[in-house]
Amino acid sequence: MAGQLIARGRTAEVYAWETDKVVKVYFPDFSAEFAAYEAKVATVAQESGVPCPRFYEQVEFEGRPGLVYERIQGVPMSQLVFKGPWRSPSLAKRMAALHLQMHQPSIEADLPNQREKYTRRIEASDILPAALKTRLLEAYAKIPDESRLCHGDFHPENILSNAGEDLAIDWVDVSLGHPLADVARTTILLKGMAATVPIPPVRWLVNWFHDHYLRAYFATGGDQTTYRAFLPIVAAARLAEGIPELQGFLLKQAEAVYQA
Repeated sequence: MAGQLIARGRTAEVYAWETDKVVKVYFPDFSAEFAAYEAKVATVAQESGVPCPRFYEQVEFEGRPGLVYERIQGVPMSQLVFKGPWRSPSLAKRMAALHLQMHQPSIEADLPNQREKYTRRIEASDILPAALKTRLLEAYAKIPDESRLCHGDFHPENILSNAGEDLAIDWVDVSLGHPLADVARTTILLKGMAATVPIPPVRWLVNWFHDHYLRAYFATGGDQTTYRAFLPIVAAARLAEGIPELQGFLLKQAEAVYQA
């Protein structure tokens, strides 16, 4: 039996469920098949060993599909960053450690292919000139495939934190692919926020947090040349999401492929 409303987002509401669980109940516009896909993704993430809330089952609640998860006592890492900016370096290191852990195992699962997803978004863009599309796809073709679990939307808002523990949430943009494309995606997400936020101290804080995250991710190795090669590709793919305030920033990032 569902209890108190805990949160409401773009796609669903979250209610207390039994004593130590929550149920994510989708709004009427979302089908049971949509919920079943998230259930599959949650199962793959859980089986990979990456810290994330435990998934239990898919249910129906008042005619709407719902997913039952473990209830975690925590807050989004973004809240910790903005409430205590001086903790940003240590929080950024924790975020990098979680991302590294996610990227370690090679995965075999029925999940979207990262290359196909980004290629499709670039090809479908009405904003990118044809010559730029060609250059981006030529650059992409030079980067080999990998089969790692890539979150696709990894930033502090999608990390649930409590006393020293961090769990990745909101896996709807997951894919199998190259981990450094996933790191580049995080860079584009955070740098895009910094580029468009109208408050200078917040802009500075986001950039500072990102720099510490990136430094920590590559502290033990990693091919930074490949990471940089992914930045224009990932930026170009994000244009397909249709966010007007980011268009100028993303187009400039995509055009950097000409300097590669």
